[in-house]
Amino acid sequence: MRKWKILAAALAVAYATPSYAQTQEEFSRELEGLKARMAAYESENAALRAQVSGQDDAALEQQINALKERALANTAVKSGANSVTLSGEFRFRSSWSLGDLLNSQEHDGAWNDAMVRLGFQYDFTRDVTAYAELQSHWAFGDGATTDFGESNTNVVLHQGWLEVRNIFNRPEFSSRTGRQEIVLGNQFQFGNADWYNGWAFDGTRWDWDSESFSLSAIFARLDSIDRDINQFPSALNPHDDDELYSLYFTLKTIKNHQLDLYWIYINGHGGAGGSGSGISIGALGTNQVGTQGGFGSTAYYHTVGARIGGVLPDVAAGLDWNVEFAYQFGDQQFAGGELDIDAFALEAELGLTFSKDSMFRIYARFLWAEGPNDNDELGYIPLYPNRHSNGGFRARYGIADLIPMTNVVTVQLGLHFDPDPAWTLGITGLWATTDESSSGAGNGFTQAATGNNILPGNGVPDEDYGWEIDVWGEYRYSDHLVFNAGVAFVFADDAAEALYGIDDDLQFYGYIQARLLF
Repeated sequence: MRKWKILAAALAVAYATPSYAQTQEEFSRELEGLKARMAAYESENAALRAQVSGQDDAALEQQINALKERALANTAVKSGANSVTLSGEFRFRSSWSLGDLLNSQEHDGAWNDAMVRLGFQYDFTRDVTAYAELQSHWAFGDGATTDFGESNTNVVLHQGWLEVRNIFNRPEFSSRTGRQEIVLGNQFQFGNADWYNGWAFDGTRWDWDSESFSLSAIFARLDSIDRDINQFPSALNPHDDDELYSLYFTLKTIKNHQLDLYWIYINGHGGAGGSGSGISIGALGTNQVGTQGGFGSTAYYHTVGARIGGVLPDVAAGLDWNVEFAYQFGDQQFAGGELDIDAFALEAELGLTFSKDSMFRIYARFLWAEGPNDNDELGYIPLYPNRHSNGGFRARYGIADLIPMTNVVTVQLGLHFDPDPAWTLGITGLWATTDESSSGAGNGFTQAATGNNILPGNGVPDEDYGWEIDVWGEYRYSDHLVFNAGVAFVFADDAAEALYGIDDDLQFYGYIQARLLF
């Protein structure tokens, strides 16, 4: 019997050693299997077992149970949350440009950038969730340790929020407070800019979401130099941080459609350092009106708008459409005077899908956004539109980012289709011109990255921005990994030449990207 005890102990140790990395259920199943195998050994050696007393069997069983209890105690994971979910994104992109500037110099070159996100979601109860997301974005060569130095790649908190649902025992009522992305409607006013580094707001939103309608109330502190850190109370601090307030209503009772109505207020106090409204101009950065060129530090204005969009499923394989109208009013104070904000914007899109198998779709998109008046009025100010998207509308106004979203009239036509379930190919043509011109010498306010000319008198001629033709494709390698590529052919006209300093010869912009989501 002694050798069977030794065999049983050896088998128990062999199964217990790797099981610390297993789940409790797997460990229990293996122990039960061990018991079954030992029972088989006992039946095959009935003669030997006849010599063993019942006390020995009971002792062996007791040893196995004790081993199981110790193993389970050592492998238990203790957490205040019922579940912890890890998510993330890895994105690597190569880009290049070819073309000439007005001074006959070239802007030929290539660059690479990368972004990594890691998200941690903690579900404490069915109705309480906390989420934290770290992000690092860098250009290849920025912070690499090839010089035996320390890496200086920054890691920031892109999101960090607490969400509470079923408030007052109402499943429609929820809140989310902290640093968070906000995506509403067709992302014309609130998008996450996921093609770039992403936008996140520090604030709180309260949502009522029922079957027939939803209503979101949003408060956010905006990026400004004079922000209130609030580490201690001080009567000397004016506490005049720049703020955003919004009410966003969506009606869901129209079959296959949604109707949005919204109000957004920018409360840009300005203050120390000449900070401004803290708004984001265009899709490439958070640039403040008050600090651009030093034109002022105070802007108070409202944006009211409406959007309706949906699908008519019985027209071919689906006719989709979207129309959004926005009106801004208020004022901007700057050194030497005050300008009114009084401008309109209209975006519309119509698409027709011919086949559910190939998803062959043609579409047209239109944007009109008022430009500045020469004397006393600002143009339309883009808030937080998602100019590109890693899905959905892809490049909303061109891969090259040369078509602005203010002081513009632009029309585009495009098509895309899936030659294979894993592939999507597309082509788009865009033309754009200015809505308003300025004949003055200019006040220096332009944003070359997006062509936004917000203030009047900047010398933009009453001419076209030009043409752009985009060719692009997507390959879905797996459920998590997607490869993207595209190239833009740009034919700049006088307005684009004045804004960007490029000549009217053909310009090329292209990219190739790998994006992993989990």
